[in-house]
Amino acid sequence: MADVPAFPVDAPVVTVLEQGENPQLLEYTYASFESPEANWHTTLEVAGGIDQAVAAEGENVDPEAPAGGDVMTTTLPVTITFPAGPAPEEAADSTRSVRITAGAGKHSDLALGQEVAANEGFMLSWWGDDTGAIDAVKLLPPEESPEAGRQVVEQALLSVMSANVVFPAEPIGVGGSWSVEARTTGDTSMIRTTTYTVRDITDGPDTAVSLDVKVDERPAQQPLRIDNQVAGALDGQTLQVENTSATSDGELTVELNYPLPTSGNVASTTRLTYSGGEGSSFRIVQDVTSGVTFKKEG
Repeated sequence: MADVPAFPVDAPVVTVLEQGENPQLLEYTYASFESPEANWHTTLEVAGGIDQAVAAEGENVDPEAPAGGDVMTTTLPVTITFPAGPAPEEAADSTRSVRITAGAGKHSDLALGQEVAANEGFMLSWWGDDTGAIDAVKLLPPEESPEAGRQVVEQALLSVMSANVVFPAEPIGVGGSWSVEARTTGDTSMIRTTTYTVRDITDGPDTAVSLDVKVDERPAQQPLRIDNQVAGALDGQTLQVENTSATSDGELTVELNYPLPTSGNVASTTRLTYSGGEGSSFRIVQDVTSGVTFKKEG
């Protein structure tokens, strides 16, 4: 991947909310650039779906996000290699790196599943630091792979990267919590705030951290202009974000000698209510649902 361009990743804002009991510094210990290369074979599941409706003038709209929604699921067997290789200029100071190579995946839409499977060999690499913060990313799809499947696999891998746990630079203990705010990878129009609370820390050569996870999302900017002929009468409209709410549920286990959680799931639904501004006669209600499931072994 040496000739593949790297894309810088915005640094997250990490805020400690509570230190907790017996705080300690939590950092990843998986292979650094000086360590022998290691491979990890596992299976990742990524779910996503968007439900959108137009509410007529005077129609009541529940501002609260539902607890989940209809989703399509991508299942990817992957080989995770670390380190990923020489760091690009955009991540010259990085200390950790990861390369994820997708196997022949599946999709809940069987027709699309064939195109997903045909993207076997799709690679994503990232470079970052010991806290888990990511500095730069590279993407390399297989040559002549089907475009629809390529888009699905790319989005799935970016979702996995977004679910990577970033620890604070300060010590944290059981009962402690912190938040991580960053643009949603692959969707720069949204800002995601993830709050982690430590349920347990198992010390030893393979330190494991059990976490409760909550997710909140909000638009990064407004107003929003619709520029898509598929939107029909909404094409060309400028919309204001009237309300945002989210529901989420998640538990993760992070073993610090692995670059991704080794078990658990994080799922969230964000409800966005848009209006056309003063004098508009409609509102758009959009529910965006996403989820990632991690396993230690495939």
